Amino acid sequence: MQAKDIRKILIFDHGDPVAGQILGKAEEVFGKSAADAPQYVILKAHRTHNIALQMLEKAIGEEQPELVLIGATALGGEAAPALGVRFETGVAAHCVDIRVSEDGRLTFIIPAFGGRAFGEIFIPDAKAGRPAIATVKPGMFREPQKGIVEELCAAGRCRIIDVDAMAADGRIPAGEKTQGAFRMTNAAPREHGAGSIAQAELILCGGYGLGSKDVWNKLEQLADRLGGAAACTRAALDAEWGCAEDSMIGTSGRAVRPKVYVGFGISGAAHHTCGIAGAETVISINNDKDAEVFAASDYKGVLDAEQVINALLTETE
Repeated sequence: MQAKDIRKILIFDHGDPVAGQILGKAEEVFGKSAADAPQYVILKAHRTHNIALQMLEKAIGEEQPELVLIGATALGGEAAPALGVRFETGVAAHCVDIRVSEDGRLTFIIPAFGGRAFGEIFIPDAKAGRPAIATVKPGMFREPQKGIVEELCAAGRCRIIDVDAMAADGRIPAGEKTQGAFRMTNAAPREHGAGSIAQAELILCGGYGLGSKDVWNKLEQLADRLGGAAACTRAALDAEWGCAEDSMIGTSGRAVRPKVYVGFGISGAAHHTCGIAGAETVISINNDKDAEVFAASDYKGVLDAEQVINALLTETE
């Protein structure tokens, strides 16, 4: 698919900040020339999988976009492939970048081999009514400039379909009618404040090298004292020390862009370090002087993670 053929882009916003990141990236890639700039349709809805899928299918059929962009969240990761089947089109999953190739083709960049390599995905037969579909990992793109949605709407280049507002004032059914097995009883967007890794400027991340749930609890306490957020690796999450799924950084979790990232007891596997590539400063603490994570770090400390955390807790009392 040639990038110049994209005239309309549909973005699904179900409350995660990734929707804004996607819009900012799309405008960066496609909005350089006012004459060639595409139109945006933002579908806003906090709904369960079955209802969201029905709304997306209806919107794609009515709006006829050439490109559909969805956050690679739990909901987005389920909806995108289902839409791909229904519209008989290609889906590029868990993209970390969107580019235009030298010959003008729309190119989706995805991680491969645990993040050790990156692949290029092309969807050649996409068109209006049979759009290219891509899911984008949260945190891969920077937050958009303030007021970009209002600016685009004022310029006549963006339209918002707010399903929740339409349901609230009776313009459409409230959403209980669905062919699936679930019924929505209420919905509330998840808060993404300063304490979440999505927005934090300081992130303290713990790996399996922390050794125990007790040390993880200390890391959370330290992050709270410093006004940052606590994050973890897949290994630490699987150890069930108490870190939340949406606090995991890496290929199967979130990508982050803090001003400062400090890793404790992290080996440095590629599927984790690809998630911190956007951090301004990376500091790593590991008692193994040959740890792979040091290759991705600006500063390193060959030290015991628990001892460093204990010392910092003492300093911040």
